[in-house]
Amino acid sequence: MLANYAPEGFWSFMRTHYQADFIVVDPKNYRKQVGKPEVLQVANYLTQHGTGLFGMIMTRVGADKSAEWTCREQWILHNKMIIILNDADVQQMLTAKGVGEEPSTVVRQAIEQFRLRI
Repeated sequence: MLANYAPEGFWSFMRTHYQADFIVVDPKNYRKQVGKPEVLQVANYLTQHGTGLFGMIMTRVGADKSAEWTCREQWILHNKMIIILNDADVQQMLTAKGVGEEPSTVVRQAIEQFRLRI
């Protein structure tokens, strides 16, 4: 769990629009894709008057269909934004940081893709 006190920029936007007062990050070092149980595990940490309503699952190989549907369900029914990033996404973030670009662009793009698929 990471506190989000950003006064401006992307993370300030996240705090305002997704109540991301804290960023809940759940790393999963699985060989298989994460599923519904892992998404529900993160969803249980997300509360309006607690951590906020934004979480990320970091995984080696991504998510199965049940995880994707559960993320949609959590968003539509409970306003909980849970995104799933894989190793390639993390590598892209590290590369961006290394060349002076904003790593949060990967997170922004993941949210945009998620919302446009609904």
